[in-house]
Amino acid sequence: MKLLILFLAIWTLFALQARITQADEVNSCEWRARSSDIDRDTYSESDTEEEINFGREIAARILGQFKMAGNAKLQKYVNLVGTAVSRNCNRPDLVFHFVVIESSEVNAYSTPGGYVFITTALLEKMGNEAELAGVLAHEIGHVSERHIVKELSLRGTEKSAVSSIAALLGGASKSAEIAFLQAVDKAVELILRDGFKKEDELQADSSAVLLCALSGYDPEGLVTLLDKIGKIKTGVGKTYPVYDVRLATLQKVISDEGISHMKLALNTERFVKAMQVEKGSNPLSIIQKVISGGVHE
Repeated sequence: MKLLILFLAIWTLFALQARITQADEVNSCEWRARSSDIDRDTYSESDTEEEINFGREIAARILGQFKMAGNAKLQKYVNLVGTAVSRNCNRPDLVFHFVVIESSEVNAYSTPGGYVFITTALLEKMGNEAELAGVLAHEIGHVSERHIVKELSLRGTEKSAVSSIAALLGGASKSAEIAFLQAVDKAVELILRDGFKKEDELQADSSAVLLCALSGYDPEGLVTLLDKIGKIKTGVGKTYPVYDVRLATLQKVISDEGISHMKLALNTERFVKAMQVEKGSNPLSIIQKVISGGVHE
C-alpha cells in the first residue's frame, strides 16, 4: 500500500508540473484534436488488438537485439515522462510502454501498438526533461499515425470501408502465421535499418510539438536536441532524415501555433538527478510487461 501511495504521489507530481500554464482552453482543445491526424478510415476493435499484438512481437525482436538498461529507477522515470505525454495523443485505445536500451547508437524506435525504445547514447546527449519528452512525443506520433501499418499496407482493399489488419494478421491458419511473421520481419528492418519516410518523420515532428505543449513541456527541447545530434559526426542512427528540414519544420509549427512565447517546462534539475541514479538490477518486470501475451510466444 505504501508503494502504491508513493507511486500515486510521484504521478501526481508529474501531472502537476507538466500542466499547461499559458495555453487557454480553446487552444488546448484545438491542439489535442490536431495532435494526431489519424485518417478517418474505420479501424475496428479487432484491428487495434492485432496492431498491439503485431507491435508486441516487434518489440520482442528489438529486445532480442538490444540489452535493456539495468537502471530500474531510470526506466521508471522515462516511463513516467512518456506516459504523461502519451495521455494527450489521440489514441486512447493504446497503453504506451517506454524502455531504455543499451546502445552506443544515438537513436529511438517505436512499434505499432505503443512500444517505444530509447537508447542510452541518446539519453546521454540530453540536457533536460523537455528534450526527453520531445523524443518520446515524436515516437508516439509514429505510433498514433500508424506509420508502419500504412507503410506495410496492412489494410483492407480500397473498396473496403474498414481496414483489415485483423484479417491479415489475426488468422489462426499456418499461412496467416507465416504472413504475420513476414510482416514482423519487414517492420523490424524498417525500424532498425531503413527508417521512416521523410514525410512521416516531419508529421511525427509536428505532432510532437503539439503533444509537448499539451503536456506542459517546451517543444524547443526537441529543436535543441536535434541541433545537437545534427552536429555529431559518428554514432548517430542512419534512420534520421535531413536535420535542416526537420529543424525548419519544428520552428514553423512552434511559431504558427503561437507556442514560442509560452513559458513551458524544461525540468533540467529533475532530469539531471534521474540520470545520476546508480545502476541496479535488470528490471525484468518491465521486460515481461512489454513482451508477455504475444500471439506467437
